[in-house]
Amino acid sequence: MKQRMDAIVGYLGIEKILKKYPYEVSGGQKQRAAVARALITQPRIILADEPTGALDSKSSDELMELFKKVNRMGQTILMVTHSVKAASNASRVLFIKDGIVFHQIYRGDATDQQLYQKISDTLTLLAQGGDRP
Repeated sequence: MKQRMDAIVGYLGIEKILKKYPYEVSGGQKQRAAVARALITQPRIILADEPTGALDSKSSDELMELFKKVNRMGQTILMVTHSVKAASNASRVLFIKDGIVFHQIYRGDATDQQLYQKISDTLTLLAQGGDRP
């Protein structure tokens, strides 16, 4: 367990806060600590609600890379986000409108940038009142 913890906290850059109280750390550090707690037990599914919401861009990119690595090792990650950049790291993106899945995009062979563009195009269509891409 200690080896897993050391690897996770090292990757998330939170080694220096392990012995601190919650009121002594920033919002982004609290977010990364929450991610570490979720990953340490190696669950089959990780539920992530806006995991990059309180993080700067560098920390967000690092977290998405960690999620990709964890996913490749067999863990499923269900992430809810409004961030197109965060979503463009996924292998599958579901668009939910009024509580119903109305569209989905599979990554396939698309790069992060190509998936980003597909997501952006879908969101543009939605904003213009379209029902489906």
